[in-house]
Amino acid sequence: MKKNLLKKEAADFIIARVKNLSVTHQPQWGIMTASEMLFHCNSCNRQILEEGRENKKTQVKQYLLRILALYIAPSFKKNIQGEPEHHTKGKTNDLDFAKYKEEFVGLINQFPLTTRSLTLSHPAFGNISTEEWGIAAYKHMDHHLRQFGL
Repeated sequence: MKKNLLKKEAADFIIARVKNLSVTHQPQWGIMTASEMLFHCNSCNRQILEEGRENKKTQVKQYLLRILALYIAPSFKKNIQGEPEHHTKGKTNDLDFAKYKEEFVGLINQFPLTTRSLTLSHPAFGNISTEEWGIAAYKHMDHHLRQFGL
C-alpha cells in the first residue's frame, strides 16, 4: 500500500523527519533554502486542504503521468519545476524558519483529520481522488525532505 498523508502513521513519519530540519541544512539538489522549501510545501498543502476547483477535463497524458508518478515510480524526480504560483525563491526570510516549520507540522497534522473530499485539480495529474491527493502530498513532502537529506 502506498504511503498516504491521510493516514496518521505517514503524517507522523513526515513530521518526525522535518523536526530534524534546521535553517542551516543545505539542499542536495535544487536551489531552495530550507526556509524556502518549507514555505513552498506550506503553500501547496494549504491549497490542497483549503481549495476546491471546478473539475477540468483530465487529458490522457495527465492520466498516464498520474499512474506513473503515484503508483509506479518510487519517488518524484529531482529538479522537477513546480507551478509558478508555488515558486518561493527569494520570497522568505530565514528569521521566519521556525514559523514555517511550525506551520508545516500543523498542515501535515490536518491531513489525517480531513473528512471532506479533496477536489483540487492537480496541475500535472488532472482530476485526482482524495486518496490520490494523500499519496501525491506524501510523495511531495518526501521529495523535499530527501532534498535536504532527511
